[in-house]
Amino acid sequence: MMKFKTPIIYGFVVALAGSILMLTLIELKLLGPKAILLDKEMVGGTVLFLMLYLFLLFAIYFAIRKRKELNGQIISYKEALLQGLVLSLSTAIFSILFTYLFYELLYPNYVADVLNALKIKMEDTNVPLKKLEAKLLEKQEYYSTSTQSFYSFVGNLITGIAFTLLLSFFLKSSNRK
Repeated sequence: MMKFKTPIIYGFVVALAGSILMLTLIELKLLGPKAILLDKEMVGGTVLFLMLYLFLLFAIYFAIRKRKELNGQIISYKEALLQGLVLSLSTAIFSILFTYLFYELLYPNYVADVLNALKIKMEDTNVPLKKLEAKLLEKQEYYSTSTQSFYSFVGNLITGIAFTLLLSFFLKSSNRK
């Protein structure tokens, strides 16, 4: 279990950093209801998306490197793969926890506020009523705690696995000495 301590801690840190970044972007009006009204949500969403995956990439890299250092600069592909997989899974699990905390405890009116901002924006652009109502229903489901938790889990896990496969190959020890 000790050999997985680092990837579990790094997974927690990545999920926490992503949550802090999201809160920061909301405060800067680059995400959330105010960003929608200011037409800045795409900027904030792009920053969040890219940074989340950069956090994950760097965490996997440093977790594998740390394990390699602890092993005397030797690590097999399998061991590097395990380090990255544990980190990816822990990031995915902690991201569910932080998503739940955000939507249910920190900002329980987030979905209602986002839907209201979307409604105002669509009314201002004369979107037909039926289309407006359909879009709001779609967004209500998309922004639900369960849907966001699912996307967060799956996104972190799949991306983490992809990064792990590549980084494990490049960071594994050479058989030639």
